[in-house]
Amino acid sequence: MLFYWIYKRFRNFATMKKIILSIGILLQIAALTACDKSNSRIDYKVTCIVDNKLHHDSATLLVLEEEYGQLNICGTTHGEQGIFTFSGQTDRPKVALIRWDNDSTSPFYFVLEGGNTRITINSGSWNITGSPQNAAYIRYIKQRNAITDARVATWQEYLSMSADSTLRHEDELLMVRQDSLLNDSLQRITVERINRGDAVARIIRERYGSQLDQEHMRQLK
Repeated sequence: MLFYWIYKRFRNFATMKKIILSIGILLQIAALTACDKSNSRIDYKVTCIVDNKLHHDSATLLVLEEEYGQLNICGTTHGEQGIFTFSGQTDRPKVALIRWDNDSTSPFYFVLEGGNTRITINSGSWNITGSPQNAAYIRYIKQRNAITDARVATWQEYLSMSADSTLRHEDELLMVRQDSLLNDSLQRITVERINRGDAVARIIRERYGSQLDQEHMRQLK
């Protein structure tokens, strides 16, 4: 009887050990599956339509890999009637740029993310549609342009009044103050957008961060 009890006890222990090991394996598989979901790659397609007057025959798509601090080339394509198309996969929104075959146009920065992104570039304007983060980027650019246009209008009025001798001292003080307030608003929205820390923020820091004064520079996170 004693030998039978020992045999039965250890047999049950071995069975329990197998059950525990099985549960552990299942938990590991579940964890790996969860990681795969969080790092799943999403298809993207970028269609860039460029004004033929810019004379570009080919374009290269580069993506910033922040972990390594380097730009990786995702592909080079030749345009057909000014249309350049890139496709691939990405695991998250990333800072990207399109570099042209000649230096007549500066590299174009945007956010590369899953889905279809459409970029139109003319000699004096550009636009991006079909991408949530790029829509946020466009909103910032429109705010920036509105403030910049208001500053230009202020100084045009100042120069006009100076030219026809209608500029009074109080007018000059008012315009200087207005320009200062507009400049402060421009720097404030730039700091606010950069401090969000997303891909759009990184583009704005790259393009406009150097234009901040010391006071607003200190507000960056």
